[in-house]
Amino acid sequence: MDIVGQFLAYYLQYPVGQRVTSFPPGFKMISGNPNRRTFNGPVPDPPKSFWAASELTQDALMEKAIGYNCLNYKAVPAEPSLYRHFLPEKSFIDTCADGLRLEIAFPSCSNGQNFNPKDPMGHVAYSSLVLDGTCPEDYPIRHPTIFLEVIMATQDFIGKNGQFMLSNGDTTGK
Repeated sequence: MDIVGQFLAYYLQYPVGQRVTSFPPGFKMISGNPNRRTFNGPVPDPPKSFWAASELTQDALMEKAIGYNCLNYKAVPAEPSLYRHFLPEKSFIDTCADGLRLEIAFPSCSNGQNFNPKDPMGHVAYSSLVLDGTCPEDYPIRHPTIFLEVIMATQDFIGKNGQFMLSNGDTTGK
């Protein structure tokens, strides 16, 4: 059985009032690490104003740029974007009456260099708060934040045996 879903792409200009530079012609970037299978940050994620120095490293920000949110519009308030940074167990997903929203934020800061396949993240960095915040000093160019959402109709599988996995075979989503 296929999961029916909806794909949304946002082109955000954060932070409000700060100069945002358009992407140069031919600009390339990736987000995340398809080989990662752990989430090393605290669970639940503390409010951004309480992030420790260890949560502000580029590696930690890359982990926080992935979100999996339960959609249950009638029962509970909506979870904020990038709330949970790993794919929940199926027993939890079964409580998501309106499906599951998968999210990924792309780096929004660059150093003006070109994409290098040997170091695909070397020319970009996340801002201090992933979607908002400041760019690292050595990545001073602020670009629009690309934010992708995929809403999956997982409610069709409530109570059925099985497990969810991403298309690369990852069952953790971390």
